[in-house]
Amino acid sequence: MSKFNKKKSGDLPAISTASLPDIVFMLLFFFMVATVMRENTLKIQNNLPVANQIEKLDKKNPISYIYAGKPSKGYENFGTEARIQLNDNFAEVSDIIAFINSERAALREELIPLLLWL
Repeated sequence: MSKFNKKKSGDLPAISTASLPDIVFMLLFFFMVATVMRENTLKIQNNLPVANQIEKLDKKNPISYIYAGKPSKGYENFGTEARIQLNDNFAEVSDIIAFINSERAALREELIPLLLWL
């Protein structure tokens, strides 16, 4: 009689999934750091000048965006002449003062002197 029996089944052992959570969290962390959340959708054609100096903003709360230019692709139904975009909405020239006042009123008192218009 033989003392050792041969294993006759050719099944592969199960794959270890012990490191799978580490990989998932590493990918999650990478995409959280590398992704930039855009606050405003640019609806006009915007040709920015070349910058040679930059300044880091400490707080991004007191920033409002005012764009002016022709509507970009996908927004041709608003016309072909130059338009004004306040944050995410098209507006008229007469709406700018009301927009500035509403943005200023929405800020805390200590952030009002830091309010930037880009």
